[in-house]
Amino acid sequence: MRYIVMIVLFVSALYAKSIAIIKDVKGEVIAKSATEYYALHTGDELESQMVIITKNGSAVIVFNDNSTAVLAPYSILDLKKFVFKPIKNEYEFELFLKKGNLSFESGKIGELAPDKFILETPEGMVSIRGTKFYVRVQEERQ
Repeated sequence: MRYIVMIVLFVSALYAKSIAIIKDVKGEVIAKSATEYYALHTGDELESQMVIITKNGSAVIVFNDNSTAVLAPYSILDLKKFVFKPIKNEYEFELFLKKGNLSFESGKIGELAPDKFILETPEGMVSIRGTKFYVRVQEERQ
C-alpha cells in the first residue's frame, strides 16, 4: 500500500500545480493565497507561496515528496517554494515558520537532495541532517 501512495505522489508531482495536501485538520485552520483567505479542510490541496495559519487548530500537511509537517495551534507557516521533479533532478523545498510549533519528517527530497531543504525562522535557519525534527518559534515580545 505504501508503494502505491508513493507512486501516486510521484506522478501527481509531475503534473500538478499543488505541492501538498491537507491530510488532517482539527479546529480552525486557514490558508492565505496571493488574493484571498479561506478555511482549510481535509483533502484540500496547497500551492507554493501560500501561508497556513492555525488559529485554534492544527494541521497535518503531506507534501508531494511524502514529507510530513504537523503544524500546532497558533502557528504561521509560509510555503515559500517547493519543486520536486526527480526525472529532471530538480529539487527545492523552502519553508518559513513565522511563529508556533512545527513537527517535520522529511520525504524524498531529504533523501535525494537534503541540501535543497531550508526551514527559516525569525531567528535562524534549519537544514535537514536527519529525518525528523521539531521547531518552536515564540512570538517576539514588545
